[in-house]
Amino acid sequence: MNPGNPNDPSQPPQPGYGAYAPNQQAQQSQQQDGPQSGGPDAEQTPRYSGNPYGNPYGNPYGYPYGNPYGYNPNSHSNDSGEWEPVSPFKLVESWLPQRAKNAIRGVYGVLGVMAIVLGIALLIWPGVTLKIAAVALGAYFVISGVIRIVTAIVELGLPGGWRVLDILVGLLLTVGGVVMLKNATLSGAMLAVLVTMVVGLGWMMEGVMALVESWHMPSSAWAVIYALISIVAGCIMLFSPLASTGWLILFGGCALVALGIVAIVRAFTFGKVGKSGKKR
Repeated sequence: MNPGNPNDPSQPPQPGYGAYAPNQQAQQSQQQDGPQSGGPDAEQTPRYSGNPYGNPYGNPYGYPYGNPYGYNPNSHSNDSGEWEPVSPFKLVESWLPQRAKNAIRGVYGVLGVMAIVLGIALLIWPGVTLKIAAVALGAYFVISGVIRIVTAIVELGLPGGWRVLDILVGLLLTVGGVVMLKNATLSGAMLAVLVTMVVGLGWMMEGVMALVESWHMPSSAWAVIYALISIVAGCIMLFSPLASTGWLILFGGCALVALGIVAIVRAFTFGKVGKSGKKR
């Protein structure tokens, strides 16, 4: 212990170098800092005044973008950056990676070209046998179903509901196409009924799927038109199984051309920004 200041006898003696005096150090610290410096008697004030979450970001998660497991606020509709539950059937094109957008455009393009070629062939040669029409439509449904299944499995960023529906519709289309191809040698009347029912069911499923996909899309007029044409064509086919072969081929050709044109338009517009700044 060092002696106190000889010029000021009132000063207490100071501890020597290396000595430990916790009570005295605590008293000196409290005298220097005052009661507002965080001592035991200090008034506790929140570090971030006006922020009930106690962090500089103003949210309960402590991250600058809100919920770290949510969506980026730059691509989310919520301006506050908070995570919101998203419907599994909601497809927001801006959330999809570019690879997924290109794959969906490719699917629309391939199906559109196939539909136009098949429809024009049926219209140019209206006297073709129903067997050729059944084989062509069966091949169309098989290819369309396989493309849907593969796309739903391998592509990232797709909503869960859309992925499940794509796989289901793809399986049904593939099964229907295989049934048509295997029974193409049936008699005329039986083949007409089979082709009409399978085509009707296939187009109705295509239309319902397209309508579900476009339900939450902004500016989805072409997708809705595609869905309505497909549903109407499917209903007419399904509820007129005994219609004449010529009418069936003529109507099927016109419907395929219309569906193909709309699908190609969707292939060029899906995920692209128009002049107004909105997704088309």
